[in-house]
Amino acid sequence: MFRILKNKSFASQIMFVVSAILLIPILVMMYDIFFSGAKDEMLLTTKEERLGTMVNATVQGLTKSLERSNLEYSSPLSKDDINTIANAFDSIAKPLADGNPGVRLGLYIPETNDLFVYGFLHQYRPQTPEEIKAREYRILDEASSGLIAVNATKEPLARIAGSLGDQAFEYLVPVIKDEKLIAIAWADEQVHPVFAQSRQFSLITRYMTLFGLILGLGTALYIIHNLASEVQIIKNGILSMQEDSEKRLPALPGEIGEVVQAINNMADNLKEKKRLEEELMRSERLVALGRLVTGVAHELRNPLAIVKSTVQVMEGEFKTQEGLSEYTKVICDQVDRGNLVIKELLDFGRPSKPIVSPTELNSLLSSVLTFTYPMLRQNNIQLEKRFEPNLPLVNIDMDRMKQVFVNLIINSVQAMHNGGKLVIQSQAKAETIEVQITDTGTGIEASDLSRVFDPFYTTRDDGAGLGLSISYQIIHMHLGNIWVAETSPRGTTIIVSIPKSNSLPINL
Repeated sequence: MFRILKNKSFASQIMFVVSAILLIPILVMMYDIFFSGAKDEMLLTTKEERLGTMVNATVQGLTKSLERSNLEYSSPLSKDDINTIANAFDSIAKPLADGNPGVRLGLYIPETNDLFVYGFLHQYRPQTPEEIKAREYRILDEASSGLIAVNATKEPLARIAGSLGDQAFEYLVPVIKDEKLIAIAWADEQVHPVFAQSRQFSLITRYMTLFGLILGLGTALYIIHNLASEVQIIKNGILSMQEDSEKRLPALPGEIGEVVQAINNMADNLKEKKRLEEELMRSERLVALGRLVTGVAHELRNPLAIVKSTVQVMEGEFKTQEGLSEYTKVICDQVDRGNLVIKELLDFGRPSKPIVSPTELNSLLSSVLTFTYPMLRQNNIQLEKRFEPNLPLVNIDMDRMKQVFVNLIINSVQAMHNGGKLVIQSQAKAETIEVQITDTGTGIEASDLSRVFDPFYTTRDDGAGLGLSISYQIIHMHLGNIWVAETSPRGTTIIVSIPKSNSLPINL
């Protein structure tokens, strides 16, 4: 059974457990209804049969006595008629009451409101006439609802009357002569307090059990609904995380919330692990590529030097040749451009060891912006500086770090074709200083995002694709980090993180 349940849904498992728990009060209630209630009904039925026999015998005897006395019913009843009825009831009821202690027999004449009672529910001392009269009024008040019901329906009635702890079982029968109700006879017997309390307790228990079942079922359904909803949220969230690793599950309360937080933390750790693996692979590729690039750059530098020397000789020997200078200038320009690319290749493939010193980063950023500001104005770009004051010092190679920020600013300018806004922000973190460079350019395509720091990767026709790769290399030489924090068609944010001077050794 548990093996089958294991393959069911979460909601089905919870429903099974709740149903098993609710089975106990259901069985208790069924026992109370079918067994305990049946036992009480049997006791009451036995008492009803006993009292009914006595009352029916009283009514039959009373009817025969009235027939023998030739009483003819007329309204109103005369005093003699009432005495005749009272004497007949006395002769029948007194022996029954004396022979059945604890049973009380009564006769009530509705027309005259006369009441005759024999027997006691309780054992009393002899009573005075005043006490007897008060007792009759009290008995009449207790039996009034039953008397009214029998008088209205002219049908026998059996019921339990009185308050808890002092209840009596009553059986009332109408006395009819010539199809007219003359009197109402009844017999009542006290119900034992234990039985009354047990019956009351069973009734209360039944209602409480029913209420507990309804409340428990409602609570169970509410909890199951909440759990199923939260599990569905987690399921949908995990599916969405499979499609987009940047998405996270929404916060939830309770222990489910702790599970959600653990899943989010695991996703963050996996993302960080993936990033570190990508950085490791990139570093390995850079090392291998650097060796190749250095060799190629050396092999290219010598032919270019020979070409340039030959052109210079040609310019000296054939300077009188008309139109030659135009061709030699083109050749020299292309050779210079090739040398510039070779220099970038050598810088990338065999970077020199940085010479670091404690530096205030805001000052370095201001210095970079001083000589890049004309380019910003020329391209109609608004500059906004958000420098956090009193930043801790960082151990960096100033020239190399200037090269990084210049490359990033140039890339931002080239992304804003029709002008825009450039925001440069510096702030201190726990162990690092971060610089955020945000532009309002066209952004980076999702397919290009993982390759922006790869060497020779560029989306421009005139670019060598080494700017960001060299910047990445310089930052990592300083034990820092650089990444694309956010990108969209509305702009891009790149963050550079550099360790503070107290966490970075001078000799890198």
